[in-house]
Amino acid sequence: MAKENNASIVRVHKNTDFTIMSNHHLRNMKLSLKAVGFMSKLLGLPKKKDLKDKPDNWYWGRSSEYNWEPVYDFDVYKLWSFLCAYYYDFDAENGDIKYWKFDGNTEDLLEEIFNAEYEFVYWYDNKSRWEELSTYNYWGGGSAESGSYYRAEQSAYIYDGQPYRYRFKPIAYTSELSQYFDSEGYLCINSDYRVLNPNDDYSLTGFMIMDHRWYSGTSEPFYYFDNSSNTFFFMQGSDRHDRSFWGWDGNDAWFLVSPTDTHIWNDTINDACMYGYYEKYQWKTECNLYYNVKQKKTFDEVIEDKLKSQSHKDERLEYYNLLVGKESGSETLLGNHQTLRNMLSGDTIRSYSVKQAFGYDMWEWNAANGGLYQGIKFYCNNGADLFAPFDCEIKNVDTNDNKITLRKEDVEYWYDGSGGTDRDTEVTITNAELLSGFSEGDKIKEGEKFAKTTYTNVNFHIEIDTDGYGWDYIDPRLVLY
Repeated sequence: MAKENNASIVRVHKNTDFTIMSNHHLRNMKLSLKAVGFMSKLLGLPKKKDLKDKPDNWYWGRSSEYNWEPVYDFDVYKLWSFLCAYYYDFDAENGDIKYWKFDGNTEDLLEEIFNAEYEFVYWYDNKSRWEELSTYNYWGGGSAESGSYYRAEQSAYIYDGQPYRYRFKPIAYTSELSQYFDSEGYLCINSDYRVLNPNDDYSLTGFMIMDHRWYSGTSEPFYYFDNSSNTFFFMQGSDRHDRSFWGWDGNDAWFLVSPTDTHIWNDTINDACMYGYYEKYQWKTECNLYYNVKQKKTFDEVIEDKLKSQSHKDERLEYYNLLVGKESGSETLLGNHQTLRNMLSGDTIRSYSVKQAFGYDMWEWNAANGGLYQGIKFYCNNGADLFAPFDCEIKNVDTNDNKITLRKEDVEYWYDGSGGTDRDTEVTITNAELLSGFSEGDKIKEGEKFAKTTYTNVNFHIEIDTDGYGWDYIDPRLVLY
């Protein structure tokens, strides 16, 4: 920093400018594919400063800008079938099936699938602007004879190569102005003495610091101008005082009344300057946001492309088609994870419509879910029969909440490692009551009818012992036929 003329006035030359950008990716194993992908796309939105104003109108989906309906195309069973085929080791000599797991590689794979299928598009139509007030709002100001002013420290700074031209530090102020102080309590203004907002990349505000030479709207300046002598002066009673210089070589700090003049104006003020400010502009919002999701390929097309990009592409695609039931004469296996019997009537739980799925499930675009759910809700008839998923014990019955918990030790999940791994398992059913003749502590057999629903939807929560890592909930669709 090089000082010029006055120890309190400093010129700062800065030749380096830079921008810091931070990349952040959400990693949450409980997010569905759609949720992971959609949140990743949201991270690609412009920075907040580019979407500064909250839109007056939000136009989702089909609009004047985007002439199509957003497509929601996802099937969790197809996803699991795809992962089975994608990770299958066709070169294994012992014939073991390589099971898939959700890890960093799988998360990256899901993001690739989402990006290949969808594109998030938007048009931020922002015509918001500053408009001049018909009547300004004043804080301080006026002539030296009748005005009132706020105090500021006598040090002031001038800058080159910054978004602001001047900085000074108010001593007295109101909250209207202090909201724009920087971290050191300074006020940053441009060459027109307009206040800048350091909390928003030094954007313009509606406030101005008074130029003490001229009228600020209807507010008189502190100094008058003498045309005959070409000097500025102020009056203190009947005494005239020419302005004492305060500023830099070739650049006066007209936004401050100098310390000398301030002391003359009020001899109780020492080593300080004076200033005034006013609100000249208001921000008028006129902003619309159009946004949509464009489907570039179908889910089936994307996962087929992925399988064909791997080794043994024909075998992988054939295996996938077998799992989803596309092969002639084959049943629909949909991943073949399912180990437990369907607890509702019928061959498979997939015959029933889902009301709320496991995790942060996403049902449609642009709709909030109910948060994290660690079970699954199926629509059904009130009074529908319920069947035991395995040989087990009725561990707990809560008649107040219509909740039943079943437990079985050492349930073998064949896909969990080589040859299967035994896991203690508890199944909790909500909106259910025991049939007559059954009670807490009873042993029941797989497929035995033991309860019925008490509402038009039934909730299943399945929790397994994670072999030394405590108990954890799993998506019931992974294990229920």
